[in-house]
Amino acid sequence: MIKNKISNGFKILIAGEGGQGVQTISKILTETAYHKGLEVSFVPNYGVEQRGGVSLGYIKFGKDQINYPKFIIADIAIFLSERSVARSEDYVNQNSIIIYNKDFVKKSPKNAKGYAFDSLANEMGNNRVMNMLVLGVIAQYIKNILSLEDIKAEVNKKLAHKYKQYPKLKKMNIEALEKGYNL
Repeated sequence: MIKNKISNGFKILIAGEGGQGVQTISKILTETAYHKGLEVSFVPNYGVEQRGGVSLGYIKFGKDQINYPKFIIADIAIFLSERSVARSEDYVNQNSIIIYNKDFVKKSPKNAKGYAFDSLANEMGNNRVMNMLVLGVIAQYIKNILSLEDIKAEVNKKLAHKYKQYPKLKKMNIEALEKGYNL
């Protein structure tokens, strides 16, 4: 869990492959922080490929005005693929919380905690919830800043259009969020 470091800005880097939900997670965190009255910046970075290219989300939020959205070192860094580690490892140091996907990152980053996100999602019955497991883990670390309930509400709002097409997804997403939060 992160100590109350919110006043001078809190920085999260999410890095993975296109199709892993990096941009969805980033947007949900950004919107949740915004709706809690925080100053927010989000810089997406991804290739032209929808699936298969490296996808990055740089998120910064805090109580003070954000004058520059980029940051040098992330407070939390999430690596969901091997290529994303190579592309983003310069954004972490010994003070960063580093989380990685053991299913796709074979060489664990130094001082990192790994989770088998894809395997867990498959055990839950659908790989589509992998990103919600990741978001749940992030929520555990930032619970003093953004509550799990606030994040759940934003997930349901952001993905309402998908729930119309696939109604079971709502329950699956919330279960995955809670499972990730309790890992």
